[in-house]
Amino acid sequence: MKLKELSEVEILIMKSIWKLGDDITAYDIIEYLKDHYDRDYARSTVKTYIAKLKDKGFLNTEVRGNYSYITAIISEEEYREEQMRKMKDFWHDGSVKEMFQTLTKTITPEEKEELQDLIDDLD
Repeated sequence: MKLKELSEVEILIMKSIWKLGDDITAYDIIEYLKDHYDRDYARSTVKTYIAKLKDKGFLNTEVRGNYSYITAIISEEEYREEQMRKMKDFWHDGSVKEMFQTLTKTITPEEKEELQDLIDDLD
């Protein structure tokens, strides 16, 4: 599936939605962004980004009473996998080996051990 590109703020909002779960409001997102990313956005700004994300097919909204409730359509896992494919294809010319070589330059020895354990467990 080819997902549309997201801006930095759209990614932060989606990450907030994925962490908070379904049936949340813009107010929940505003609070999460402030608490976890030190971003203080106005309600109107968040609502604008929610509308953009809905247009891009990432979430759905449903008005119930005085509130609009937000639910993710695209899962965090789907988005992460798409981003990893793009990273591999664009930055590493499709080479998994190159991608892992870059990764191993950025992680701690403990993380390298964890990675080796994962590789050892592959079929």
